[in-house]
Amino acid sequence: MRSIARGSRHAQLTWHVGERAEVMEVAADARYVALQASAIDRDPAPLAAWLRGRRAGIVHAHATTEAARRRTLWAAQALGVRYLATLHDILFLRPRAFEEPDAPPDPAWLQRNGEFLRGAAQVIAPSEYIAQRARTALPGLEVAVVPNGSPPASPSKRAAARPEFAARSPAHVVAMIGAIGPHKGASVLDALGVALEGTSIAVVVIGYLDRQVLPGWRGDHVFVHGAWQDDEVGPLAAAYGAELALFPNQVPESFSYTLSDAWSVGLPVLAAPSGALAERVRAHGGGWLLPTRFGPGEIARSLRALLGPEGAAELARVKSKLAAGDPARVPSLEEMTRSLDAFYDRYGIDPGAPPAGDSPTLSQLLATHIDGSLFRQELVRLADEQVQVREALAQLRLDAQRNDEEARRWIEKLEGDVASLTGELRGEVEARRGLAEENAQLARHRRALELLPRWLARALMKFADGRS
Repeated sequence: MRSIARGSRHAQLTWHVGERAEVMEVAADARYVALQASAIDRDPAPLAAWLRGRRAGIVHAHATTEAARRRTLWAAQALGVRYLATLHDILFLRPRAFEEPDAPPDPAWLQRNGEFLRGAAQVIAPSEYIAQRARTALPGLEVAVVPNGSPPASPSKRAAARPEFAARSPAHVVAMIGAIGPHKGASVLDALGVALEGTSIAVVVIGYLDRQVLPGWRGDHVFVHGAWQDDEVGPLAAAYGAELALFPNQVPESFSYTLSDAWSVGLPVLAAPSGALAERVRAHGGGWLLPTRFGPGEIARSLRALLGPEGAAELARVKSKLAAGDPARVPSLEEMTRSLDAFYDRYGIDPGAPPAGDSPTLSQLLATHIDGSLFRQELVRLADEQVQVREALAQLRLDAQRNDEEARRWIEKLEGDVASLTGELRGEVEARRGLAEENAQLARHRRALELLPRWLARALMKFADGRS
């Protein structure tokens, strides 16, 4: 939505509707207006007047949740305008579609979404895959395909691999890009690491996992880099020496900006054989598809084949194709916004009133949590700080262990010294006891001699001296 706001000829207001908070983002002013949902429900007239003052001439829904549908229908009616709806995923089929991607649509949920989508001036999907899912589930529904566009690549910035990864320096590196949860393949990563045992292949997550945010190794073949910025994908892929990007998605993608990112930096892809990933790879090349029912073993075999000597020519062929370029492979932001502007021009109205001179309350805290780029910067900072704390704690533990070992050695030495001194002291005591007994014996002999006549005592002494 921010890409649309940056590229469109029409000013944009983004109404973030959540279960516990609602915020209006004013793109032109880069500010956020915190809304009290209960106040809107009690008296919606002030908000309608504010929206008219901002010259809102059309409503574009980007979600099909209950709350999003309700606010879209209210705004369109209150302003007397039409609405568009973009299907960004398969959640229009059932509320838990991410957890149950192969389950049939929920009838009641699909009925409510069907009524909402049929009332739209235009339904839009980012890929033919999503468009066809909607047409099949809702017969007769017209869906236009407008691929998600990416802005021009920013100038490359410097990036470096984490030291703990560089210390091992695997021969081959495969990248997974993004915030990886179960639906994007996080659940197969640990088993994939085991399946890669005996190889020199490492999978580097340029991002983080639902189960690991902080950087570090997960076993011997999976490494998590941690939080990243959008313009760091290329530099980080180069810094880690990535040869291809892996997309082991468990839930079909509706388009995949991450696939565009990988192709934009020249990375071939090994992707799941379903959804928009498969659609785009088949249409534009730039990679290979996994088997229909793939698991860690199938992924490991594919990686061994592509990164082994026998796969060098095929890998070089696809990299060469990516280098040659294909404008349709990675749609541009300009192309996307041009298509959307055409729909806005066709179905929107121009209220003609000048912008209202409002002064809404700003909420910087909500801005930080809702703005993905700001949140990611904060996550990067927090992750780095946690890494530093963890390293400092590890050093303290190491120092404590060393001190403990040194103290143990000193205690052992002191105990040995004490035992040695005790033995010497015992010997000294025994020697002194022997001397005391000899002195006592001599004293008895002397008293005996003193009792004899003098001439006899002198004779015995001479006799003793002669024998000695």
